[in-house]
Amino acid sequence: MIFSANCNFSRGASFPTMASKLLICISANHATVARWRGGRLVDCEVFAADEAGIAEFRNYAAACGNIPAFMIVDAVEEDYRFETLPHASGSDRAQMVERKLRQYYRASPYCAASLIGRDGGKRRDDRFLFAALTNPEIVAPWLGVLVECQLPVGGIFLLPMVTSGILGMLDGKADNLLLVAAHPAGLRLTFFREGAFRLSRLSRGDAAAAVQGRTIIDEISNTRLYLHALRAATLDEPVSVVFLDHGDQLGDIPRQISEENASLQCSALGSGEIAKRLRLDPALLGISPAVIYLQLLGGSTPENNLASSAITAGYRRYRARRQLFAASAAAACIGLAWSGANLWQQFSTQENIDNTARRTAQVNIEYRTATLQFPAAPTSADNLKRATELAEKLRDSAVSPEPLLQVVGRALAPSPEIVLTELGWQYRPGEFDAGGTAGAAPRQTPPPGGPAPALRRHSGLLAGQVRDFRGDFRQAILSINTLAERLRGDPAVENVRVVQLPLNVSPGLALSGNTSDAPAQGGSADFRIVVTLKQPS
Repeated sequence: MIFSANCNFSRGASFPTMASKLLICISANHATVARWRGGRLVDCEVFAADEAGIAEFRNYAAACGNIPAFMIVDAVEEDYRFETLPHASGSDRAQMVERKLRQYYRASPYCAASLIGRDGGKRRDDRFLFAALTNPEIVAPWLGVLVECQLPVGGIFLLPMVTSGILGMLDGKADNLLLVAAHPAGLRLTFFREGAFRLSRLSRGDAAAAVQGRTIIDEISNTRLYLHALRAATLDEPVSVVFLDHGDQLGDIPRQISEENASLQCSALGSGEIAKRLRLDPALLGISPAVIYLQLLGGSTPENNLASSAITAGYRRYRARRQLFAASAAAACIGLAWSGANLWQQFSTQENIDNTARRTAQVNIEYRTATLQFPAAPTSADNLKRATELAEKLRDSAVSPEPLLQVVGRALAPSPEIVLTELGWQYRPGEFDAGGTAGAAPRQTPPPGGPAPALRRHSGLLAGQVRDFRGDFRQAILSINTLAERLRGDPAVENVRVVQLPLNVSPGLALSGNTSDAPAQGGSADFRIVVTLKQPS
């Protein structure tokens, strides 16, 4: 998390390592410039910090095209402070940190603050690292060239902020680690505690003095005293010292320092080992030790960006433009893929249509060939179709006389002396015509607003005789009435009407006739009964 001098809160990000970049390491005497392309450094040049060098750098930058530039500064004029502030968030935190930045670095526009964690106390205060370049004039001429050539500036960083990338290539992890490297401007010593940056200092001097044993021992001692004064480490704590011997000039100096100081565990990485671990071209490493830090800067961009939002405005537009181009390319690829899928689906659908048409034509030919062998039909296909449909309607609307037959069967079972000679059945409104006709009743259409037509129901005529009559009319009539009562008692029967008895016993009928007309012994007594069933539910 970064708070820059323009009060904007931002978060550092790692940008794609495959994109082209212009990487610049600025010191008091010169600038080392390299181009990053395809995930590695492709060239490296050194420009002096004078008018001629600035002019050469202007020509170099103009030939680079519109690529972003990132700068790191290796100078004595740098300052680091660790501060604990009350926990806050949002604009409150930004305003509080901005006040601290203006309090510490009022004269420098290149300053930033990064949130490194929270305190372990009850208040859980925020811990910040404040960093600044106290001499802006070191950067001004080189930055002016970039602005003149319209190259977007992605950031300005202090060299120690980039150095933390070296920790990942070291064997093992030490609680107290001191990186020592000889630079043309002096000896750079950077201290890390438990993998976190704590201090960095650049001693004044030339490159020849920086690789002398006594100078190195003195600077390490001064650094430890300074750490002790800051309460970052005590004097008796063991410290692992790693020398970045890019020029292979230290020789036995690391071993001699370890022998003279029991609390120092020294080791050195030569140029070949550095180039191997950083995947760096050894030829570039021989040009300048700044190539080490430019390689780290190209791989990932650190958080502590000292450049204000006004300086990085061009880079933000550059990134927005590239993101827009990337989104457009992605949309174009999606559109092409979608169009290809639709085109393939269209070809597949057309092929299915053609195959279906061919199969249909083949089936029609086979059908016509088969129909030529059929015998001549007795009528047309339309008549056969209508006859079939009529038969289906008749089958669906057919009503069985089974309900009436079941009722009659249950009633006749207890009367073996009664034999049916005729059984009539109909399913229509009203009861069975006792006169003997069971034809269909004419369809009745009720007048508008009149009563609805009567519902159809089962009805039938039972005509039979009593066997072994022997002239006993009383017994015969009793048997017939018993049958009628049995029919009336059936739950499915609505009405039973006796139409004819062997003898008319109506009291209003006058007596007439001749006893000689009586049936002979062993004759039969005929009867007729009309039965109407209830409307089926």
